[in-house]
Amino acid sequence: MTQVYLTQCATFTASHGHGGTLAESSHLHTFAYEVTFHGPLNTEGYLIDFRVLQDFLARKITHRLNGSDLNTLFECPTTEALAIWIFDTVRRQFPSVCSVKVAEDQDRWITYMGEQ
Repeated sequence: MTQVYLTQCATFTASHGHGGTLAESSHLHTFAYEVTFHGPLNTEGYLIDFRVLQDFLARKITHRLNGSDLNTLFECPTTEALAIWIFDTVRRQFPSVCSVKVAEDQDRWITYMGEQ
């Protein structure tokens, strides 16, 4: 059975700040995220309909987070928490999700692959 990986990418702009040892006042990032899925091709030869996937990610992730203050959404508004939240949100609709990557800058990514 042929299996493939599919990755969909998007961006949003949001602010966050940190207390504790990170000690940063609120600041803005353009976050990039990648959601990767893995599984067998269906009878029509694809894993997930791109149109359905793009619509879901736009509604549930990008539009919801764009322009937000992550401190109001997460107890600890780290990039790590964001990756876990995106993974869990996507998994409820698409169980074939295998990883989420989130970057707050071009040279730093967090990867979350679910609980092992």
